[in-house]
This record gives sequence, C-alpha cells and structure tokens, in this order.
Amino acid sequence: MKANNVMKVARDIYIEQMKWSSWFIGIMIAVYIGLNIARSYFNFDSGSVNNLFMFSAGSSMIYMFVIGIIAGASFLPQLFKLGITRKTCFYAMMVAAFYLSVSLPLIFILLSLVESLFTGLLQFNVAFFVLYVFSILVMYILGWMINVGFYKFNWMAGLVFVAFAIFMDYIYVLIWSKSIVALYDLDMLLSETFEMVVGYSNSSFLTSSLQTLLLTAIILTIIRLLTRNMPIKIK
Repeated sequence: MKANNVMKVARDIYIEQMKWSSWFIGIMIAVYIGLNIARSYFNFDSGSVNNLFMFSAGSSMIYMFVIGIIAGASFLPQLFKLGITRKTCFYAMMVAAFYLSVSLPLIFILLSLVESLFTGLLQFNVAFFVLYVFSILVMYILGWMINVGFYKFNWMAGLVFVAFAIFMDYIYVLIWSKSIVALYDLDMLLSETFEMVVGYSNSSFLTSSLQTLLLTAIILTIIRLLTRNMPIKIK
C-alpha cells in the first residue's frame, strides 16, 4: 500500500462527501436564519439560535452518523472495480473521515465570523472545537461500522452492530461525562463557558481526549478486521 495512493483516494472520497455536505450546510444556514426571523416576528426566546457554530453542533453529529452509514460500504465496490484494494480503501476512508470532521466545524466557524461582523457576537472556544470534531468523527465511524455489519452479514447480525454502536456511544458519553451535554444542550453552551462545562467532568480534558482517541482506534480496528476479507458485491 502506497501512501500517495491512500491520499489520492482519500481526496476523492473527501471531495465527494463535501459535495453532500454542501447541502447540509445550506440547510443549516436556512434553518438558522429562519429561526432568527421567526424569533424577531413572534418574540420567542431561543438561545440556541444566537450562534451558527454552536447551533450546528448537534445536527452535525446526526448528519455525520447518517453519511457514515451511507459511505460505510458504498465506496468499496466502486473503488474495488477501479483496482483499489480493501486496505487502501479503508485507510483512505479513515483519512477522509478525519478531514471531513475538521472541515465542517471550520466552515461553521468561518460563517460565524461573517455573522459576527453584523452582530458583534462570536462565541468560540478551542476546547469546544476539539469536542465538536471528536463527536462528529465518532458518530461517522459508528455509522460506518453499522453499515459494514449489515453489508458483510445479515440483517440480524446488523442489529447486533447497531446495539454495539449504541454501547460505544454510551462509552463515549461516559468519557466526557457532563461535558458531552454541551453538544446536546446548546442553552448550556450559551449560559456557561466551555471551561465550566469541562470542569464538571470527572477527568481532565487531556485525559478525555486520549480516551476518545483510544475508543476511536478500537472502532476503526474492528472495521478493519471486518473489511479485511469482506466479499465485495459488484453490480
């Protein structure tokens, strides 16, 4: 396996998924603007629409989980027909998933910067950015694992992978303790600094980050073992 081959395939997968993501980003912007317009007309209080970067966090996790499921075994048959090995495909998808997990938060940060030129409000924290990246990356590879489980085995075995993915997500939540609430409860983000949220955790931010990397490595190892000799269904 050549590194340049991996990076070339990863680039192609990343570009394709960014095309999908452009729709998601556009929808998020439209919903965000719509909620703010509705708030101005109907005078209801919704703190979660005060910042696009924070507003996008929870939806981004759901989105990444969905495209992880779609992409899990969807790219492999196409790439296999082009002479790409399973190993190269796996590492390319892993790299593309990381690129995508960093790109989405960065795009929403840039959009929030533009927004702040008009509102004068920008709530951003490096620690929250890291948690954002970790969360959508974990959701993506969990979706990937579920797709592979259904693709390689039958639907009953696939349900086992769904249950296992739920368990792994539960472990991830435990790793961050109450810190993960920040990505589900946007009102908390707007009322408290991220340092205060992290302070609720039983472990330090660095420890939680290292544990997350370990969890990610375990899930990716499982995916690699499943796809190593996985039959390819070529239509």
